[in-house]
Amino acid sequence: MSQLVKELSSKTVKEVPGIVSKYASENLTQAKVQSRFMNWMERYRKEQIEKGTLKPFTDFVVGTFIFSYVISWPREYAHYRHEQEAKLKGAAAH
Repeated sequence: MSQLVKELSSKTVKEVPGIVSKYASENLTQAKVQSRFMNWMERYRKEQIEKGTLKPFTDFVVGTFIFSYVISWPREYAHYRHEQEAKLKGAAAH
């Protein structure tokens, strides 16, 4: 990734899509991504789960919070917009 950043820093904006596409096709193959993910999972298991730390629990709680927020945000935003429109029209806000 640092190689990509170094290469991008010396290029113009028009050259960026080609460079990113080349980098992605070379480095983000299914085999490489799967290998990196499995290595990360093995390291995480050894460093966190086998030692009995609280990090897996906190990761789960934070991940669940972020996931539920992302899923529910569009509906909450729609309610907010409806409330704002109702206030502008002078109607009840619920």
